[in-house]
Amino acid sequence: MNTLAFVIGNNDYIEERAKLVNAVNDAREIASVFERLGYEVISGFDCNTESICTLLEDYNSKINDYDASIFYFAGHGFQFDGENYLAAIDCPIENSNQYMCKRHSIMLAEITDIIKNATTTINIIIIDACRVSVGRGVQQHFTNVNAPEGTIIAFSTSPGESASDAGIDGHSIYTGTLLKYIGRERLSVEELFKKVRRTIFNLTSGSQTSWEHTSLVGDFYFNTGQMVHSISLPYDENVVKDRQYQYKGTRIDKIIEQLKTYNWDKQNPAILEFLKVPSSEITNNENFLVGRNIYQCSGYAFEATNFIKDLNSNLRQYFDDEENHLLNGILYEIYFNSNGDFRHENIKKNMIEEVFSLRYDDSFKKSFEFLNKTLEPFQEELFFIPIDGNEAMIDIDIYAEQKSKKEIFTDKEINYEEIQSIKINEVDIHKSFSKVCQSGLNMDGLKNCLSDFLVAPENKINININSNIEIKNFSFIKSKEDDIFDF
Repeated sequence: MNTLAFVIGNNDYIEERAKLVNAVNDAREIASVFERLGYEVISGFDCNTESICTLLEDYNSKINDYDASIFYFAGHGFQFDGENYLAAIDCPIENSNQYMCKRHSIMLAEITDIIKNATTTINIIIIDACRVSVGRGVQQHFTNVNAPEGTIIAFSTSPGESASDAGIDGHSIYTGTLLKYIGRERLSVEELFKKVRRTIFNLTSGSQTSWEHTSLVGDFYFNTGQMVHSISLPYDENVVKDRQYQYKGTRIDKIIEQLKTYNWDKQNPAILEFLKVPSSEITNNENFLVGRNIYQCSGYAFEATNFIKDLNSNLRQYFDDEENHLLNGILYEIYFNSNGDFRHENIKKNMIEEVFSLRYDDSFKKSFEFLNKTLEPFQEELFFIPIDGNEAMIDIDIYAEQKSKKEIFTDKEINYEEIQSIKINEVDIHKSFSKVCQSGLNMDGLKNCLSDFLVAPENKINININSNIEIKNFSFIKSKEDDIFDF
């Protein structure tokens, strides 16, 4: 969907007590995410009255060229005499009246009027305001507002509440939470704001509750798979989305081309050729891309497998100060595909024990910090993210019952343990896990399967089983949809 985004963030208010810390940072990061999503972005930071008027005119003149529009504001907001205002930095918030409010603020009604007259079918208004309580003459919260047809209006607080400028990761609690969800693929706008509201409520012990008013009649997804790589990643987009890589015929290009063939007879010599290239002749982008391709060959091509088996030694010559771009590429390939998209349930798991063992070595600290930063938007989908070896254990509670059955042809009695639930916290992974793990294994086999399924080292998995049942030959409880697993 062709989308126009209008983003404003204001920190530097003329009154000392009204100055903010995080609003501009919030708006810049939101604008950055929108750019990565492929939206056209109109943005302004620390906007006075004159610059806001110019930006509003730009927004109004462009909106009819788009299917959807998004307006985001971070800064001071308030209501006066039943009207909602978003303050420019030259607005005298503490000693204001209705005339000053109108001259030095955006009226929320101005945004909704632009939307009403536009041809867009989806419109989203996001207001992260009411940052601190400085009110004298104005009320530091918003009055109720109705959304025009096809519009959702999202506020960082419920009517009558104020919000803090402080929060998480250098952002307000609202925008910091919004940023954790907004890039997630195929998450509808209503479901996104529901997740944001639940998280904020939990993180503030109920003192802040975000609020939305909606008249949307269609679906909108911020990310339908179009999100480009993070502009904070220190690599060119054509190596992060390596299916777009353009070969120029260099020595490294030829090596990469051979590694991509899925032909062992070409991949093995390519690894040996790479080891002959002086590290000083290899760029950071090339190291990153070679690392990705060595990992995708490992477990199959003999030389790539050997490279990973002795990874600690093999990586030593590829350090650039404290950065190891070859390892960064290996780690990135585990979680992201050739289009730079998160793999979700298709995470690559070959030889991860060898790769993850490097996190115990401080030499590779920067690479695991790089991975953690890259995985931030997807942390809710992962039970384990490698960082330094001190990660929390994954506690898995398994409920099983001792059972027996007769073998079909011999009538021999077979004892087995029927697993009925596998819970991590309150999440039962039994059904999805039973589709990828075979029955008939003992405890070691079960733990190995769980390690593979969770993409986590076995030494980070703690299994608790009811009634002192010993897993020797387990099966999964059958459901109405699934056939029983035979031994």
